[in-house]
Amino acid sequence: MARTWFGFVVLVCGFISPAFAQFKVERIGSEQFFQHGRKLTFYSNTHFNRVEALQLNFGARYTPSLTGGFSVYGDLGYGFKSEKNRRWRWNTGLQNRFPNQLTVGANYFNRVENNDDWLISGFENSLAGIFLHEDFMDYFEKRGVRAFADYRLSQSHTLRFEAGGHRYDTLTRRTNWSVFGNDKEHALNTRASFPVLPGNELAFRLTAVGDWRDNPVFPISGWYADAQLEVTRQDFETTALFLSLKRYQPTIYDQKFQIKLLLGSRSGSFAYQHLLPLGGIGNLRGYREKEFMGNRSVFVSANYIVGQQWLRHLPLHYIPIWDAISLGVFAETGYAWIADPADADAGLFDLGDFGANDLRSDVGFSIFFAENLLRVDFARRTDRGDGNWRVLFRILDKF
Repeated sequence: MARTWFGFVVLVCGFISPAFAQFKVERIGSEQFFQHGRKLTFYSNTHFNRVEALQLNFGARYTPSLTGGFSVYGDLGYGFKSEKNRRWRWNTGLQNRFPNQLTVGANYFNRVENNDDWLISGFENSLAGIFLHEDFMDYFEKRGVRAFADYRLSQSHTLRFEAGGHRYDTLTRRTNWSVFGNDKEHALNTRASFPVLPGNELAFRLTAVGDWRDNPVFPISGWYADAQLEVTRQDFETTALFLSLKRYQPTIYDQKFQIKLLLGSRSGSFAYQHLLPLGGIGNLRGYREKEFMGNRSVFVSANYIVGQQWLRHLPLHYIPIWDAISLGVFAETGYAWIADPADADAGLFDLGDFGANDLRSDVGFSIFFAENLLRVDFARRTDRGDGNWRVLFRILDKF
């Protein structure tokens, strides 16, 4: 049973790191909250995982002008259980934000990366590893340089271009420790069928984001859409397309309906760092973690949430935390597959033998505490009658 829970929230601000995850979009602006009115700010990307154990990280950002604009930043980390010659990690860069909403920047990095940030945050995953002996991410080393130009339209929409060169290397499990759950054992961070392949890569990515939500942090209504086109060269010659679409629709009282669609496709590589996993925490919640893997992926999630305003009418006020509870139900369907196992270069829109009968589905219900500060999901797969319910605990997880 996958479990992640937290007794408290720690703010270790952290400058936004490169968003390499396939379905995660990096947008300029979020970090301004942490530095407003100060020339020098400090942050930390400290984390815990099974390939580094504790990675202690500290960084600083210097903005000469209090109004923003130009800034330089850098952080340095040390992984206590990494291989001896690979324990130091860093990220350093600069960026300049022009008055016309154009931001340009570049950074040089040597980091432990993953493609799972869209499934679970690094902070949440770290606490799962420390306390529950659970690590929901798979890791690889990525080091190189990147430059970007990011343009904001109407304060909400984004056009972004990135170009970079980097090298991938494999990582192995280096720790099996946790506070609780030491009767379990972490996976070895390797997949026999689709391993991480070392090599050099030049990557070019174009991103477009349309955001019509009423609130980007806690949206009630509106649309969100993004599209990412990526082309890579050198040792990995790939082409990839990732699409996301979300709808937030209020109904009656403080009830709301949310639906999300994700589509992904990549041609040119069967290396793990280029593939699309589905299953488990963050998506098909009724299935095992990353039960499905492929270079094609589709996922749809529909959620209906009943807020506190309507629930207060029920005669359940004797429950101590009833006033902080919301309820929800959900249904999900999706699949990840290889379009052509004999040909990694099959075109982006070549679906192979995929059909509607290949889709996997689950249903379930959720209990929210304090407006999604904490959520408990109960999910059950629908493709077999004897499937068990899975329970997943999440914190600050966004739809």
